[in-house]
Amino acid sequence: MPYSGRLETRPLLDVIQIIAYSQQSGVLSVKGTKAKGLLIFDSGNVVCAYSPSALALLVKAAKETDEGSRLAFRRIQILAALRELFEIAEGDYRFVKKAEPIGELEGLDIKTFYAAGALDTGDLLLVLEKAMDEHMEVHPAPKKDAAAEREHQNQRRHERYGPVVLRGRLRTHDRTYEGFLTNLSVGGTFFHADSLPSSSLPAELDFDLPGGLGACCVRCRIAWLRARGPDAKRGAGLSFEEYEGESREKISSYIRGFRELAADVDRKA
Repeated sequence: MPYSGRLETRPLLDVIQIIAYSQQSGVLSVKGTKAKGLLIFDSGNVVCAYSPSALALLVKAAKETDEGSRLAFRRIQILAALRELFEIAEGDYRFVKKAEPIGELEGLDIKTFYAAGALDTGDLLLVLEKAMDEHMEVHPAPKKDAAAEREHQNQRRHERYGPVVLRGRLRTHDRTYEGFLTNLSVGGTFFHADSLPSSSLPAELDFDLPGGLGACCVRCRIAWLRARGPDAKRGAGLSFEEYEGESREKISSYIRGFRELAADVDRKA
């Protein structure tokens, strides 16, 4: 039984985030009155995509023999397809789990896409969000910072839920940083921005949660930084210390809803 519904009641961004969080493999089809397309997932990450505007790029990616060029075309065509599909405000979505890799799309052999690995869904969503924001710069594909990643794991005391892409504002005593939260827990978050504050500073974070939950404000500490490379992995790990009003309850409610939706996909798809 496929996981399906209407985009009017559950936006495409939410559907993609739920599939990514629950690490599902399969095909998400989207159909509106003027456009349609699909995304192929492998363990929650995107293998490739189809939409009318991205078909030429899909052909280039499938026929490219150089691995580096093929990866670049895949990344661009996925972003192009996502951009077109996100413009569908009214229509249907349908996700069907697939245990085995999809061998063909639009008559093209895509087995090499699986062999090269799926692209990180959270990074793709963040790049797309920044591309649609004229005030922020789009950067190339991320490179992992092993040292920061180890520090990240050591600092984390709460399981994080993502990918999420939530706009946020981080304020220190002398500056305000505009950026995005790309995962979230009741104990902290990862804050992505093109410029970053110094580590260990006290700060205050404001952000809005979807689904009618509204504004949250927390006092936090900058626990660690990943400062290398101006890309989607650049940012700061924030540890929450004090919650204003009902902010903690709102965050808990958001995460609980995310869990329930992910379980619903796993059960129905």
